[in-house]
Amino acid sequence: MKILLLQDRLRLGGTEAQALALGNLWLGLGHDVRLVVFRPGGELAESPAAKKLQVKILQSVDTKIDGWAPGLDKTVASLAPDVVVAFGREANAKLWRLQRLSPRPQLVATLRSGREQPPRFWRALRAADAVFANSRWATEAAAAQGVAKERLHTLYSGLAREPRVADPAAVRKEFRQRAHTAENAVVFLCVAGFRRGKGQDVLLRAAAQLPAELPWQMWFAGAGPFLEPCKKIALELKLKDRVRFTGAVADPAPLYATADAAVMASLAEALPNFLIEAQAAGLPVVATAVGGVPECFEDGRTGLAVPSGDLAALVAALTRAIKDENWREAAKAPARTRAKELFDAHRNAARWVELFQKLNS
Repeated sequence: MKILLLQDRLRLGGTEAQALALGNLWLGLGHDVRLVVFRPGGELAESPAAKKLQVKILQSVDTKIDGWAPGLDKTVASLAPDVVVAFGREANAKLWRLQRLSPRPQLVATLRSGREQPPRFWRALRAADAVFANSRWATEAAAAQGVAKERLHTLYSGLAREPRVADPAAVRKEFRQRAHTAENAVVFLCVAGFRRGKGQDVLLRAAAQLPAELPWQMWFAGAGPFLEPCKKIALELKLKDRVRFTGAVADPAPLYATADAAVMASLAEALPNFLIEAQAAGLPVVATAVGGVPECFEDGRTGLAVPSGDLAALVAALTRAIKDENWREAAKAPARTRAKELFDAHRNAARWVELFQKLNS
């Protein structure tokens, strides 16, 4: 089968990582996989996963415009794929343009974000031959926007990369020493791009209310326009000795080995890769119960779900995670098992192909 992936830019993000991971898995299954990217560059453009795919970039120079896809129609027509799969807002919106191709490939839209989407995005999803949503919550959200239920499919994100380090104990010791972090300190880890709505500011305000006598730190990995404002908030809240900002990290596996729990206070999410990876590394979760986040873990067993906007509940959950070492230890094995079974990448990739074949039958 000839599969064409559409992506606006290969930035460092969960959607982009999933697209590349699926493309490589489909290659391994013997399919002809191509990737069409609107803009050149991006943190993942030179990644091993991207280099394994045949990539066509539409903009000859980077115009900084995510949604400009010059020659998209002609490119798709010349490649003659059986199916086109769009990832991300701009790529999905462009599926509308491909309706007029003849012969026309099957057009598959995806919904992988909890953010508010523009009308043109939903128009494209309603017109697509199928829509693959990465959580039950996202599937319901698409149905509420008028996408026909018979064309909707829930396909959980696969574990795009299993977080592994050769010697976890050695990595933990090294990273803690480098950060001047005591071995008995409970390290909370948040891996996410810094933009409004991701909730790093909420986590900082909750951290400021944690008991000062308890040993804990909060580490943030990621970059983006909201990073500097969050650093300012940390200084204002006198969290200098409690908070670490690592910047963007291509492979967070060493951070997972160093941390004791994963935290997220997003205002909107469909199914964050971070929480899946963190659980695969054996980290219990403390997260706001928005969108598809509750589908990532078992509340009470492998994580603690907190109502969005309830700062007191978030502080209480973080405090429990610090104090209750037995709970953290008990969560490790079931977290790993659940992540690897429910979000198995190979099974996930095969399921996509099954649905592609049904569309073409």
